[in-house]
Amino acid sequence: MARTKAKEVAMERRDSRTILFDATAALLSERSTIEVSLSEIAQRSGLNSALIKYYFGSKEGLLLALLERVAERSMADLSSLVAMDISAEQKLRIHIGGIINTYYRSPYVNRLINYMIVRGDTTSSEKVAKIFVEPMVAAYRAIVDQGVADGAFRPMDPGMLYYSVVGACEHIFYAGYSLPTTLGLSELTEQVRQQYVQHVLDLVFHGVLARPNTAA
Repeated sequence: MARTKAKEVAMERRDSRTILFDATAALLSERSTIEVSLSEIAQRSGLNSALIKYYFGSKEGLLLALLERVAERSMADLSSLVAMDISAEQKLRIHIGGIINTYYRSPYVNRLINYMIVRGDTTSSEKVAKIFVEPMVAAYRAIVDQGVADGAFRPMDPGMLYYSVVGACEHIFYAGYSLPTTLGLSELTEQVRQQYVQHVLDLVFHGVLARPNTAA
């Protein structure tokens, strides 16, 4: 009986946390900032705002847990990609498509990463860097090293490539307010997402591929 009760409590806790995650993600996806109040989250989720403090300690704790939830899947996929027996060019192409797909599903992710690093407490900042930035840079280093060794890529700084790729992939989602002016659209569509993946791929690969006079 005690084991059954404990299982029910655990399921209820998981369900409530998931509801809070989904409500927060939906609110953040609807706006171009990460400013969201406890009362807004409570209203969207249909749960008492006290549960946020109960499960996460604070709004910042909820935002950090939301990032960890996203990172768990994204970084696992990235690690698997780096380990694949395919060319560095294929890895980078898949990775770029994956980033844009992630931002399309969750446009708040990079804004939230930057917010937590810049405005979060020291512990939160270090944790975000550890779960997102460190694995990403390590993956870029491995992909660039493979590409250069194979003669496919020109020598380059993996950190610089990281900034260039992530910045290019993210900005269209961060600057959603400019869509009517730049593309004549009120919102991003699946067709535009596909076009943007190809656009970024074209830009990046004109820069990273080895040329006859620069090949190692």
